[in-house]
Amino acid sequence: MKKTYIYSIVLMAFVFFTTSCEDKLEEELFNSYGSSNFPTNETAEILLAEAYADYARAYNNHRMGWAIEMPTPAMQYRSRRSLQLVRHNLSTWTWSTQFADPAYFEMLTTIFFGVRTANDAIGLISTLETDNIERRDAMVAEAKVLRALAYFNMVRLWGGMPIIDKAQTLDDDLFPARASIPETYAFIVQGLQEAIPDLPTRSGYMAQGIPAGHITKGVAQGILAKVYLTMAGDPLGDASNLQEARNLLEAIINSGEWGLVQSATPYKDLWDWQNEFNNERMFDIQKESQGRTTGQNLRMIFGYMTPPLVSEDIWASGANPNSRGAGLDGIPPEYAKWYESHDSGPRYQWTIVTEFIAQSNFGKFRAGDLYHMEDGRDGQAHIGKYRALGAELEDRFYCPNNFPVLRYADILLMHSEVTNELGAADYTGINATRERAGLPALSGLSQDDFRDAVFLERELELAYEQNLLFDMRRRGFAYCQSRLNGFFQPNQNETSPGAGDGYQVDYSITNLTEPHRMLYPYPPRELASNPNLEQNPGY
Repeated sequence: MKKTYIYSIVLMAFVFFTTSCEDKLEEELFNSYGSSNFPTNETAEILLAEAYADYARAYNNHRMGWAIEMPTPAMQYRSRRSLQLVRHNLSTWTWSTQFADPAYFEMLTTIFFGVRTANDAIGLISTLETDNIERRDAMVAEAKVLRALAYFNMVRLWGGMPIIDKAQTLDDDLFPARASIPETYAFIVQGLQEAIPDLPTRSGYMAQGIPAGHITKGVAQGILAKVYLTMAGDPLGDASNLQEARNLLEAIINSGEWGLVQSATPYKDLWDWQNEFNNERMFDIQKESQGRTTGQNLRMIFGYMTPPLVSEDIWASGANPNSRGAGLDGIPPEYAKWYESHDSGPRYQWTIVTEFIAQSNFGKFRAGDLYHMEDGRDGQAHIGKYRALGAELEDRFYCPNNFPVLRYADILLMHSEVTNELGAADYTGINATRERAGLPALSGLSQDDFRDAVFLERELELAYEQNLLFDMRRRGFAYCQSRLNGFFQPNQNETSPGAGDGYQVDYSITNLTEPHRMLYPYPPRELASNPNLEQNPGY
């Protein structure tokens, strides 16, 4: 199997260097990888970079955006003229053979490719003979966190997963059965617990000259805290680790390594595509990590989210036709109004854009027309959080933004949540994010009311960062059902946002609110390739 590893690393080295700078493309580079000196410090870093890249390819693309954002009230596909077919199927994710989007069938394959690369990195880098043992162990720990993140997303989407904890050979079981949900979470927790002691802090990385963007101790602690909070909710209901989650979150807060962006224009500065390594962005998927050679996977979430129209000082300059998005994914007008009813200040204004000037002909609109989210069946709002002010885009599916996996505002809100669940709510975190948004501080709430307030604040603050679906699901089926009923049949519920707006009922939600849809069906392609896998109940 050594020859296989050597071939793989040469291939990865080629990808890495062809997406960096051409002056490193020297014949000697490829000649240096032989059985006697592999891995080296250089090749270990390359392999780790590829593990980051494979994680990025799996999650920073429109397919994962559809899977995690579309089945919530917060996003729709195209405009209402296509809702009866497209949004219905994307939101319920029935994935029938008649309507299934091909993207769905590839998602799990792509994620497991990243797991395989992380396992390669863990196994091979562990054997590295080096004087810098600290860096070697940190690289292994970073790969373990990437693998844990992959499994954390998979278990929340599909349930229990096959546990693959090392690079596979022909001597291994190549058809592993699915572990249970508790077993999958135990694997995630174990990997994160193993990683945390070997990871430097943010300042520790800086002292070593390690570039920004690597997974730090605080990042791993924050992810583990989120895992514990998720385990406390549906379906496990295991609250045994909530005190440890609090300890982890307070370690991050007390470290002084991170903080909320505070300025005259905090949301602009937080999301500025040229200021992405600020103190609040703890771990991002970096746009550069994906290269520009892998085609469809690089059509990232943002290109599908951003509008085909622009407004002056709101979006890109528009000098280049590609400086606007594809306009495929947007925000239902009723959800934009719901958001505004809870927060109409600078956070709302930066998160959701409701009005545009047509830069070219679009449907019934002509260049120069004002286009509003409520303009009939063509109307929708768009996500403003990832706007790229002044950027000249390479194509309309690409934006020069990193994608947040974990940021400090999430840490503060998790801390407020966990203290409330432990019986003594700490308002510091939730009031910090509310104060920045220009909202009044909270106090004196009951435990149930405080819980609702935290989840509301999470929805407002972390919108379109792939949190809402998971937050809904961990609150259970009845909560999901109530949220979706209120938004997706607005004209049958006169107390809901959008009621009486003249639109037809968006679509039937019968399938969407069936209990078994709290998990997605296991992809048919995976079932066909492994006879030991079983489909989730109800599909």
